[in-house]
Amino acid sequence: MTSPVSFAPASSSSPEAIRVVVPGSKFSGLSRAELTLLRRKQSKLAKNASSTFSLFTGKHIRNALNATLIFAQYEAGSAVCIDPAGWILTCAHCFGDDEEEYKTAEKRRWLLFYTGLAVQVECRQWDPVRDLALLKILAIESDAGKWGDIPTFSFVPLSPCAPTYRDAVVCIGQPGRDDLESTSSRRTKYNLVELSEGTFRGMIPGADPHENFEIGTMKHDAWTYWGHSGAPLLLEEDGTLIGIHSSWDDQTTMRHGIPLIAIKHFMLQQEQTVAAVPSTLTGLES
Repeated sequence: MTSPVSFAPASSSSPEAIRVVVPGSKFSGLSRAELTLLRRKQSKLAKNASSTFSLFTGKHIRNALNATLIFAQYEAGSAVCIDPAGWILTCAHCFGDDEEEYKTAEKRRWLLFYTGLAVQVECRQWDPVRDLALLKILAIESDAGKWGDIPTFSFVPLSPCAPTYRDAVVCIGQPGRDDLESTSSRRTKYNLVELSEGTFRGMIPGADPHENFEIGTMKHDAWTYWGHSGAPLLLEEDGTLIGIHSSWDDQTTMRHGIPLIAIKHFMLQQEQTVAAVPSTLTGLES
């Protein structure tokens, strides 16, 4: 089993500082109920970390597991790290369905890796049309490393080219705990982090790939549940990112996501924001 983060001595070219929080601390911005839920999720993840890791086979897919995060809040949600300095992608609607909701939403959230490792993130860019949000890790709960060391995070690179029809894909994300298919109040029995396999099923014909606010324009058939929003969609053969799961069509049961071209254009627009993390932009074309 490998860790999603490693520590190294700081250098003159070190990126934005990330605060290290002592394990067991009371996290800022969380109510007692929210902190209790976070600790409950954290404990369950840590307990099952070895068995979760064993379910993921292959170097690329295990790296993707290390780079995937889940929201600690009740509403669930998923995310993926795309740069070793702690830059993360998720869906814009995880922070608000519209501008009015986003303005009043808490911009800082706590996320968890599959090991239970907790990080605090801040939403730096929010694009409701593409349904993408760019987050930055601000703090990490850890007793690893020495004082002043810089954390480096596992990440998945963006695919250099778009997938072809029926390419095998993998989705890693957090299913919600409420059973929406039950007529009574009931909890699901899903793991906090689930791996599903499927295929790329093309794009919505005639749709603008940058307009994903109603439904994602990319189609796939990997299993998802509510809470998977923001989960990475990866090429099975190399583990590169080809999309972000966002939605599903309740008429066709087809799953939908934000396509690679929308992600690349979104990231190119954030060049000023991510100036300190050039690997995020390596190989991107408009």
